[in-house]
Amino acid sequence: MLVLREHEIAPLLPIRDAVHAVERALRAQSDGTARMPLRIGVPAHAGILAAMPGSLLGEGGALGAKLVTVFEGNAELRIPTHQGAVMLFDPATGTPSALLDARYLTEVRTAAVSAVATRLLAAVGARVAAILGSGVQARSHALAMNEAMTLEELRIWGRNAERAEEAAAWAREQGLPARAVGGVAEAVRGAHVINTVTASKSPLFEAADVSPGAHLNAVGSSTPAARELPGALVGHARLFVDSREGAMSESGDVLLAIKEGALPAHPELTLLGDVLTQRAHGRRSPGEITLFDSLGIAVEDVACAALVVDRARGQGLGTEIAFP
Repeated sequence: MLVLREHEIAPLLPIRDAVHAVERALRAQSDGTARMPLRIGVPAHAGILAAMPGSLLGEGGALGAKLVTVFEGNAELRIPTHQGAVMLFDPATGTPSALLDARYLTEVRTAAVSAVATRLLAAVGARVAAILGSGVQARSHALAMNEAMTLEELRIWGRNAERAEEAAAWAREQGLPARAVGGVAEAVRGAHVINTVTASKSPLFEAADVSPGAHLNAVGSSTPAARELPGALVGHARLFVDSREGAMSESGDVLLAIKEGALPAHPELTLLGDVLTQRAHGRRSPGEITLFDSLGIAVEDVACAALVVDRARGQGLGTEIAFP
């Protein structure tokens, strides 16, 4: 079995290649050749442990599962909030074939899906992006936005101004036109694409702050009681998801908007993969507000892990161990 650590994984999975990998997973989901249950989680003292198995069927298929912990308090300790492992199995025999550190995989595949959504749903000519949050997802989303659109301005806001400036400085080092802003409304107003990548439990801004024609990637909220967006905005936007079941079970942005009456009990939720395969329409007008509610699905992790393992074996990277 091949064991791959984060420092070995990162060079093998730049954001552009992660975009292609998650597109593969989303297409398989739309085609009906992906299988995954709703993730399950168990609480810990200060966080949660979640299990996410998934498979990609057919030629070149992949089989695996991610175990991931989410400890939001780790941000104050300057250690990752999301940690875990992905294990891959031979899809023909079920033999364990690889074990990968999941931290970077989770980071880059999450941003890659936002890049896919932005390409598919942002208005033509979108050039100003905002990122709300200053952690690792802020940095990965900066790269994702540069991959998805022609950036003229990238605004980064965070509750911790010092960390927001650090993230903006890092983005400038990557050649991006980034600046830290002092207020969330300043970040959002006039932005063509808005990425929310926080641990917020309540709306970050007012619906009126969002301009007609904007696209939003809502990434940070993944529990029924937490939200980043106001219900009025969610009710007004056209909604796209990576899992309908996940959205109706886990998304506070969706569930709390339903509770408030901003959305009907059974809202229209379009799968992002269906837009990718042209089974569903994306943006319908320049002034429409589109919202991708990103929860993360197992086959995205499996597709990225399979690509990394294939490249690692081709380059003789990683550590082979006897298992079992």
